[in-house]
Amino acid sequence: MKKLIYMISFLLVLPVMIFAQSNKSNITENGTDNTATVDQTGILNTSKINQEQSNNIATVTQLNTKEVVNTYSEVNQTGATNKATVEQTSDARLILLPGTMSAYIDQSGDKNEAVQVQGPHTYQGLTTASINQSGDENYASQHQVKIGNRATIDQSGNGNSAKQGQDTELLDEEEGSFNLGAITQSGNGNTATQLQNGASNRADINEWGSYNTASQVQKGVADEATIFQGGSYNSATQDQKSMFNIAKITQLGDNNNAMQTQDLGLLGGFNNAAIEQSGDANTASQLQVGVLNTATIYQSGDANLASQNQSGTKNVATIDQEASAGKAYQVQKSAASCEEEILNKAYIHQWGGTNNYAMQDQTTGSVALNDASILQNGSDNVASQTQVGGDNLSTISQTGIGNSAAVVQTMVP
Repeated sequence: MKKLIYMISFLLVLPVMIFAQSNKSNITENGTDNTATVDQTGILNTSKINQEQSNNIATVTQLNTKEVVNTYSEVNQTGATNKATVEQTSDARLILLPGTMSAYIDQSGDKNEAVQVQGPHTYQGLTTASINQSGDENYASQHQVKIGNRATIDQSGNGNSAKQGQDTELLDEEEGSFNLGAITQSGNGNTATQLQNGASNRADINEWGSYNTASQVQKGVADEATIFQGGSYNSATQDQKSMFNIAKITQLGDNNNAMQTQDLGLLGGFNNAAIEQSGDANTASQLQVGVLNTATIYQSGDANLASQNQSGTKNVATIDQEASAGKAYQVQKSAASCEEEILNKAYIHQWGGTNNYAMQDQTTGSVALNDASILQNGSDNVASQTQVGGDNLSTISQTGIGNSAAVVQTMVP
């Protein structure tokens, strides 16, 4: 009777053992000198490679052992001299029962190259990486570790480059999860880079045109960064180091430059920065250190320059330039904490003519509001406002050519 029970138990376990050791690979090559290498270790690994024409190279290495596992990789290449390298690792340790790790590469054209790495540390579950390239001589690279990260790259055109890296600078125990990175490029010679070290961050780059450059770095929690560029030779950079920050850059035209930095400081987070530029050769920069600051720059025309620097809490700054060769600067400093809705408020609007200049500098404590506005219409106008303390209010309005105005306000508590 015992022998019968043991035999029945063995027969029930045997299909599970066979199923758990199942590796599957499907390779189809059409042409000459195609090379495909698949190395799978573990259970339930699946790989599909379809290559056509000649001199295509695809290498897939997958490691997966135990727990809730689903590893899947598919490479499709059409053209000549394409390369695709996929390496997926799991080696799970029952943390959240990680499973489902997928990677896709689809290349059409000549001399495209794609690299995907999801690992090598443990707990990489629910991770998806996708590369889709159409054209010639495009390059794409992705790197993901930990749990739940997702990265996508879509490139069309020639000579584009896209790189994504997640948790590349952190120790194994510090690595974050649930980051999302997406890069979409169409045109020629565009470059995009995303680096995410943290958790629940979102980065999105969308470029079309030629020779545009975009870079995003996130080292916090739940930060969101977006870059949208159309035209040629535009450059956009975003650097986030705290939590719950939002940064957006939109540029249309040629040779525009935009930079956004949201730093940790003593207490950092919940900042909002936006730059919108249309025209050519415009430059905008924003720096936020603190909590609940808002900065906005609108520039249309050519060769305008705008700069915003905020530190502390609840500063609001807006620059709107609609002419050409205008310059606008805003500096705001407030207390680390306060009960007021807004502490410093600054607004600059310059339209019409050329070569207008505006500068605002505000410093306040935690109980009062500074409010400054500069309105200029014409050419070669100069205006400056300096406010120290609180309960200061100043408005400068200039129309014409060659006007100059300066205001200094101080409130002593």
